[in-house]
Amino acid sequence: MRAALINPKGALFSRTPSLAVFLEQSVTMGSFRHFWSAPCLGLLSIAAYFPPDWELDYFDENQRPVSFEKDYDLVFISAMTVQAVRAYQLADEFRRRGAKVVMGGIHATLLPEEAMTHADVVIAGEGEPLFPQFLQDYAKGKTRRVYREALPGSYDLKQCISPRYALLKGGNYPIINLYTTRGCPRRCRFCCASNVYGTAYRRKANAQIIEEIREITRLFPDELLLFADDNLFVRRRESKELLREMIPLNVRWIAQTEISIAEDSELLELMAASGCQWIVVGFESVSPDSLKGIEDRSFKKRRLPAYPANIRRIQDEGIGIYGTFIVGLDGDDLSIFQRTADFILQNALYGANITVPTPLPGTALREEMLKEGRILEKGWDNYTLWDVVASPRSMTVQELEDGLLGLYRTISDPRNAQERLCAILRQRRTYAAKRGGPT
Repeated sequence: MRAALINPKGALFSRTPSLAVFLEQSVTMGSFRHFWSAPCLGLLSIAAYFPPDWELDYFDENQRPVSFEKDYDLVFISAMTVQAVRAYQLADEFRRRGAKVVMGGIHATLLPEEAMTHADVVIAGEGEPLFPQFLQDYAKGKTRRVYREALPGSYDLKQCISPRYALLKGGNYPIINLYTTRGCPRRCRFCCASNVYGTAYRRKANAQIIEEIREITRLFPDELLLFADDNLFVRRRESKELLREMIPLNVRWIAQTEISIAEDSELLELMAASGCQWIVVGFESVSPDSLKGIEDRSFKKRRLPAYPANIRRIQDEGIGIYGTFIVGLDGDDLSIFQRTADFILQNALYGANITVPTPLPGTALREEMLKEGRILEKGWDNYTLWDVVASPRSMTVQELEDGLLGLYRTISDPRNAQERLCAILRQRRTYAAKRGGPT
């Protein structure tokens, strides 16, 4: 039996020509290109559940084109929203050739009825509990159209099988990702994580995580690891135990987390000692008015005044900070572009990813904008996070597009980039001196 596992190509950057060309050529966006080029964990995870007699081909269209030469019994396609158009094209073509097509991923989970118009089966939820059910039904010759979890967000991650990383051999990945947790207690208006994975924070056992790290480093020595969790360090005690176990493994890693880790000096020391290179922090906005309505508990708004001090605490441990921001929120005026640039430069951020409000499926932001009639008629392939697909409240679409491009040009200006680099190098020397190493 043969199966193809496909990660469709989606726009890496904006589809707006001026911004797309600039970001593609920007040296300072190099770290983001690394971040985006990680493999599709969803496909690798379900691959682990196939019986050993199946022949599997993994296609990542960011790495190599999909082959139509083989006759596949099953074709599995996982897609985010920006990949949906291409995913549907591939699904239609494989069905035309007689293959049974199964679609999963975040977009199909949120819009299963839409996905069903292009697929034979939709996995609408987490693959680990649902995919084995599908395989059992397939072996019996009778599958359902949609597989859903009875209680979304209830699957115990300690039951997971390690993803099948060996399928990546022969690829050219500058970064390999793994996940340790699911679920998010925050309810940010622009994010659907809590709706899909629940608000309860679920975590793998440290022994599982260490086993996966060892497997990755065996297959891909010296590769940078990305913890793909939305928020890695919610459970501090278990996280610290994990970091202690990682120290002798001599790996380099990056992760997504929140600024509150700055308040835990022991955690920061363990992060640095275990090989943390930089972290991604969702600052979202430098505007109190915009942060006020971004999530239900105003968690980020309350921490805004302490951002600079907390950034410095993290940087003093030799850990870079890659900040993410959204400009054009309802509380923003035209000053937001310069204010965001000033924040990035003054705090010597390692890098920055600045996007525009995007009403993705399953988010509170989309529901609000639909009611207000603000969503523009554009296809899913425009949902890049850099392209304006909804009318901003306090500026025009053109002003938002121009402001975003101007902001990127400001932080990427050679003089500004050099000043940030010098500040980062000073931080590294300070950290090395603090630890008694060479400066």
